[in-house]
Amino acid sequence: MRFSLYLNDYETEKLFSTLRWLFVVIATLIFYVPPFSDNITTNKAVFPYLLVSAVIYMIVTQFALVRARDDKGSLQLILKAGIMFDFLALIWLMFLSEGIHSPLYPISILFVMHATIYWRTKGAFISLAAFSLAYLLMGIVTVNLTDFQHYFTLSFNLFFLWIIGLFGALIMLRERAHYVQKEAYHHLAHRDYLSGLFNQLSFQEKFKGKVDANESFTFFLGDIDDFKKVNDEYGHLTGDDVIRKVGEVFRNLTETYKGQAFRYGGEEFVILLPHMDDGVIHQFLKELYSRLETLAPISISMSFGQAGTTEDDDPEKLFALADQRLYVAKKAGKGRTCLANDELYIP
Repeated sequence: MRFSLYLNDYETEKLFSTLRWLFVVIATLIFYVPPFSDNITTNKAVFPYLLVSAVIYMIVTQFALVRARDDKGSLQLILKAGIMFDFLALIWLMFLSEGIHSPLYPISILFVMHATIYWRTKGAFISLAAFSLAYLLMGIVTVNLTDFQHYFTLSFNLFFLWIIGLFGALIMLRERAHYVQKEAYHHLAHRDYLSGLFNQLSFQEKFKGKVDANESFTFFLGDIDDFKKVNDEYGHLTGDDVIRKVGEVFRNLTETYKGQAFRYGGEEFVILLPHMDDGVIHQFLKELYSRLETLAPISISMSFGQAGTTEDDDPEKLFALADQRLYVAKKAGKGRTCLANDELYIP
């Protein structure tokens, strides 16, 4: 299992979602479990309402996160709602557990970090200002701020929150900038700019990794029939447009079948799929050829050769098998697929 401190937005929100459950446990200990509850003044009459609200919110968020993994719009909504919930819940918890002297005060630093991740410098200053104002109002309502112990605690805590918050925000912003750069480099190294698919390097890594892990899969090596004629008759701009649209067809269809598509080079492509029975393979090819035939501005045909791990476990031999079958499909008339059992699939 890969471990990295470089987390994308989805992974970061999963981490904060887990931390919320941890803080619910800590808050419950403080309110109900001795010796914590015996030594910390709390409002046990109101806390159950907060606890129930928090649990309901977090359960809903867990389900929403699963559904929003590939939906950036929904994910952003969850992120912003999470920051607002954290702020309200933290202030409420502190108010119920000794106010400005609450042992839950250190959580405020995480609140600032959370806002900084998604709203950057603006998020850091807004979260610090919002919490400082709420903390000051909490002090005014709950204690006599003319007493030294109270105004010292309030001033001391706010001073260090701003120091640690701003310094932590600086580190967080640098980390996020590094993450964006890392993702950009990875994208350049593993994505084909024209088709939008993964490139040959990515295929080689994925292919070898699956073989080494003894995963069962099937794949198709194919190319666009008579692609040179497309470029000669319609021009290279049209040829590039065909590559883009073929890439879109492959990407959308392979995702439906839980696979991946790659541009191997030029007009050559590879489709990598989980192991499937013959009926599902025929259905996949039927859908694939149907979509290729309706491409605009021109329809195209493609030939494929299939191979799978049921035949061999050596990457080079498997690829050679698919390449040989692609040649057979081409020689048999193009616009067809030579399957792993050497049967010809003709759409």
